[in-house]
Amino acid sequence: MDVTGKFPCDTCDTNCCKEYTIFVNAHDVYRLSVGLGIPPMGFLEMHGAKDFDLGIDVDEGLLDLALKQNDGGCMFLKESGDIFRCTVNEVKPSVCKSYPFQMKAGKLIQMDSKMCPVDWNTEEFEAMMQTHLKNDEREWNFYDELVLEWNSKQLSERPLSLFLKFAMDMVGSEITTD
Repeated sequence: MDVTGKFPCDTCDTNCCKEYTIFVNAHDVYRLSVGLGIPPMGFLEMHGAKDFDLGIDVDEGLLDLALKQNDGGCMFLKESGDIFRCTVNEVKPSVCKSYPFQMKAGKLIQMDSKMCPVDWNTEEFEAMMQTHLKNDEREWNFYDELVLEWNSKQLSERPLSLFLKFAMDMVGSEITTD
């Protein structure tokens, strides 16, 4: 709920889904692939690495993974009447679930530069968001370790499709052992 008692997404212009590149980690790719029955390469776009220490080193170059853009927005953003909505809400990427929140010094806060039309009431979302953000942090740390392992094994001569297979196998193994 926002500070006026309304759900902020009800009045949203979905600018975050239109303006941001949606970077994804291995767990995001896994959830989307399984949830939608689509091979990982079916919805990924490759972007030049933002963090050159943690970019995936593959024969296509040093890369980050992101969702494809479609008509000026996330490929999963669809127009319904005069509004836009996410079509993968149940399996959407972790950065989408977290937005517009972040953890800073152990406290839940709204991001400084957010595109939401209203301010969210963080007290009402704090318990839910803290749990999600801790899981989100764990998944990104897992992904960073996968990328470091891939890069350290000098597998960069191989295509991104093999990295995705490696990542999906590792996430699948992690999920079955939890």
